[in-house]
Amino acid sequence: MIKGFYLSLAMLAIMLVFFTMDFWYMNRYDRERESGKGWSWDYTLFTIAMALIVILQPWLTPWLGWTTTLRWGLVLQIFGSILVLLSFGLHIWARRHLRRFYTERVEVQQDHQVVNTGPYAMVRHPVFTSFFLMAIGLFLLNPALITLAIMFYTFWDFSRAAQQEEELLSKTLPDYTAYMAKTSRFLPRLRKP
Repeated sequence: MIKGFYLSLAMLAIMLVFFTMDFWYMNRYDRERESGKGWSWDYTLFTIAMALIVILQPWLTPWLGWTTTLRWGLVLQIFGSILVLLSFGLHIWARRHLRRFYTERVEVQQDHQVVNTGPYAMVRHPVFTSFFLMAIGLFLLNPALITLAIMFYTFWDFSRAAQQEEELLSKTLPDYTAYMAKTSRFLPRLRKP
């Protein structure tokens, strides 16, 4: 398994790619918004703080993690890396279709419409699914108490946000209830309804 300082470097690379991508999309599509920016400072600072903890933990507090010298430990880390890469791909795909409607808060914008193209044709919350994949991938890369707690928090927080968003959008967008009936929340359905 990769551990210590080298694992911290790997985590740093992942976080740099994610935050660069996220800020680039925010900057690009916030120009199309009429109601201000789609991001919030409190959430951004919170995620940066969590990212710093994830980056530094393997190097400064390795005893909070689990390692093995057996080959399957490295296999888990490789699988985690694949999940992180998949999360990046899904995130990019979803953000390109969501465009200005992405926000870090639950809100309805002027001229809001149901986005049902790209990954949104299969699931209602592909951005959240990308966060779930990243959280699982980070845990497999660095099986530690910190990444386990972040994984549970990610599932709890974005499941709650999805429910709030669905309640708001189904009240304000006439087509959203029909869209909800056709698509699942986080994972594509194997059979059509």
